[in-house]
Amino acid sequence: MIQAKSIHPNDSFTVASFNLRIDSRADHYNRWEYRKQLAMEVIRRSGACVIGVQEALPQMRQDLQEMLQGYSMFGWGRSKTRQSEHSDIIIRNKDADVVFHKTIWLSKHPEIPGSRAYFAVFPRICTVAEIYLKGAENQRVRVFNTHFDHVCGLARTLGVEIILRYIHEYNQTDPLPAIIMGDFNARPHSKCVRMLRENTHGYPDLKFVDVYSHFDKQDQSPMNTYHGFKGKLGKNPIDYIFVTDDIEIEDVKIDTSMIDGRYPSDHYPVIATLSLKNSGKQHVKTA
Repeated sequence: MIQAKSIHPNDSFTVASFNLRIDSRADHYNRWEYRKQLAMEVIRRSGACVIGVQEALPQMRQDLQEMLQGYSMFGWGRSKTRQSEHSDIIIRNKDADVVFHKTIWLSKHPEIPGSRAYFAVFPRICTVAEIYLKGAENQRVRVFNTHFDHVCGLARTLGVEIILRYIHEYNQTDPLPAIIMGDFNARPHSKCVRMLRENTHGYPDLKFVDVYSHFDKQDQSPMNTYHGFKGKLGKNPIDYIFVTDDIEIEDVKIDTSMIDGRYPSDHYPVIATLSLKNSGKQHVKTA
């Protein structure tokens, strides 16, 4: 049966979104073989119990699975054979469990592997996971990790619409706090970002908050998250984390650090510390 259980708002947990950058010959000394240990170190140092990664090719994914002892990875690749690039969700096993996960394609046929939006350059995907947070009295959240098209704004907007539809439909039978994270390939003023930040998406039961709003409290602005291995700084992020309003944002940072004089990726990771609010919506499934 389904049994209600109270939420302990002081039980915080950390999540991160991190574009790994595919292994490309064009990157020369920034190829994956030279960075994989650094990427693993970033994930560990973040302290995150839930990490959404993008651009994880199968070999990169295998490397992370071998190096990240005590972590588990979930998701499928974006091609018709469910190979190629992954947008996986990684969890730290001592802090979280995944009891359900799937990959959807950001097209008009999201259940068909390899399908893509009209005008999208590649198939684009979102990995969905229902996650038990062990430190938060076994409360659950749904996490959606995605990577939007880098060329077509219409495809990015469609991607948001599909993810929101899935959240809405899941909530009809089992409402849960939700987190959307990933590389949106879009600046803050873009339509797909504003749909979530301004809640102009047409679902009155869903209200999202941009974790970057935490910077407003400190009279700061978010920095860029893409830097092309050059470490440049700016004020236009393209990587985001959005949470439903039953999640409290405790802290946010964009990790611009180098490790041993090198950048782990051409994107800076976004790291957010969150906690669950008392809402009465939470339920824990028990046998």
